[in-house]
Amino acid sequence: MQTSDLEQTIRKILKEELAKQSTTDAEPATESAQPEGLGNGIFKTVDDAVAAAKQAQEIYADKPLVFRRKVIQAIKDGFGPHLKEIAQAIKDETGMGTVSAKESKLKNALFNTPGVELLDPEVKTGDGGMTMYEYTPFGVIGVVGPSTNPGETVINNSIMMLSGGNTLFFGAHPGAKNITRWMIEHLNKYVEKATGMKNMVVSLEVPSIESVQEMMHHPDIAMLAVTGGPAVVHQALISGKKAIGAGAGNPPAMVDQTANIDLAAHDLVTSCAFDNNILCTAEKEVVVESSVKDELIQKMQADGAFLVTDQDQIATLAKMTIQDNGTPSRKYIGKDATFILDAAKISYTGDPKVIIFEAAKDHPLVTTEMLMPILPIVSCPDFKAVLQTAVEVEGGHHHTASIHSENMPHINQAAHRMNTSIFVANGPTFAATGVGDDGYFTGAAAFTIATPTGEGTTTTKTFTRRRRFTSPEGFSLRNWEA
Repeated sequence: MQTSDLEQTIRKILKEELAKQSTTDAEPATESAQPEGLGNGIFKTVDDAVAAAKQAQEIYADKPLVFRRKVIQAIKDGFGPHLKEIAQAIKDETGMGTVSAKESKLKNALFNTPGVELLDPEVKTGDGGMTMYEYTPFGVIGVVGPSTNPGETVINNSIMMLSGGNTLFFGAHPGAKNITRWMIEHLNKYVEKATGMKNMVVSLEVPSIESVQEMMHHPDIAMLAVTGGPAVVHQALISGKKAIGAGAGNPPAMVDQTANIDLAAHDLVTSCAFDNNILCTAEKEVVVESSVKDELIQKMQADGAFLVTDQDQIATLAKMTIQDNGTPSRKYIGKDATFILDAAKISYTGDPKVIIFEAAKDHPLVTTEMLMPILPIVSCPDFKAVLQTAVEVEGGHHHTASIHSENMPHINQAAHRMNTSIFVANGPTFAATGVGDDGYFTGAAAFTIATPTGEGTTTTKTFTRRRRFTSPEGFSLRNWEA
């Protein structure tokens, strides 16, 4: 037998053995074969991808909750050992942020996203019978992911939506198409090996804006969940479908004269620098009472911030990082502070993590969501002016705001007046996403924060129908009349 024939024989034997192993290890999903496409959830066309996801969902919808838990556990077990390499791959492809922060965010998404446990039914009984509420799937959910958190969003959204009994069509951002495809292919491998199910999350071989628009209007897409800029969120909102929109923000951080300035300075620098400020929840400007402004700036410098005082240099930063259309330049989004300073030809010493400077409230670096470690500081004469200014610069996005204060009425007033989906007192804003810079999690993971549509930090329940069942002769242990 020649070498080439031997190789073919070996490949055939291995393929047959792997097929037997797969059949043994995974419980059968259906009697009919599911569509293959290019394999592991990747398809050439929107129609093929949605058809495969729909077929999978119709099978999945009939599975018990224990099956859903098995799917989620397969995702956790599969991705768990690879978070560092995924973080590095995201950094390499997008060029944004830091590997250490991405690893923390991935860990948060994988192990801190609530799942099936949120779907316990609600039951009310009384003399008039019984009413029960249960949470059931929508079907195939059309998802659009960002380039800032591509891997994290695949994990977070998949766990939430699959826990709800749905399947997903994932529209990858072109700037993160490689890592997004890798995540989806491997997620499907992990789930198929554990359960036999294929095409739980589907995507396209070549993602595009046109394919996202086609997906949004596809009759078999039951609802939309969009994490991205205002334009794509707007497209979802006018699609005629139920849409969850995670839009823009410009989170202000307020500091009043009662604040613990040491803690405030540390939290502001650490949180702004985390993943080079690409989190939409991250502090984008500081609004501080004048009486503590100088002390705050001094303490921020001691914590790693670099203060720019030359007005020409500040103007250079603005001109360089903001495009003519008023949006931040992608060349500098998520880049290190030193990269931005070097590009602006601003001399510095050490290794600054954040660039700070004083500015008026109408400065473009204050009013624009920059997504880079640039943190302007606006001073106001008193707390009333601080709060009013913070409301103005937040821009009505209702996304995120924070305050550093030891005055409880100030905290209460600010939380009420800001009316944001996320409000943080005396801490870094990334805490509200469930991640800590020290690796400890402080709440459920939140990567799709639906501010335009009002759901706020989304959970599994967000992606289910709340259905009501009523029985006038319902069951009750309290009373029984024959």
